[in-house]
Amino acid sequence: MKNQMKYVVAVVSAIIFMAFAYYFPAQTFLAFFAGWLFLIPAAFVIYMVHGLMELRKERVQRITVTIKPTAAMKALTRREAVIRKEKERLLYEEFGNELKH
Repeated sequence: MKNQMKYVVAVVSAIIFMAFAYYFPAQTFLAFFAGWLFLIPAAFVIYMVHGLMELRKERVQRITVTIKPTAAMKALTRREAVIRKEKERLLYEEFGNELKH
């Protein structure tokens, strides 16, 4: 058990909640309802904002690696552009013929 204190606090709080629910059932229901309705969504929002702040803090420390394109990469890019243009031309011709009829 790495975090014994967390488990002890969780067990003690569960025992207190059960005892409170036994002696005050209506108030416990209202507290439970308020927790689900307000506290859990608020905790979720706080958790998400905290995560966003940590992400932004880590972004500053990231290393960006730039790669100069090689001749093969440039040739592949040119070939993809030619294929894309050919595809656009064929689609234009096909739809152009359909519009004329």
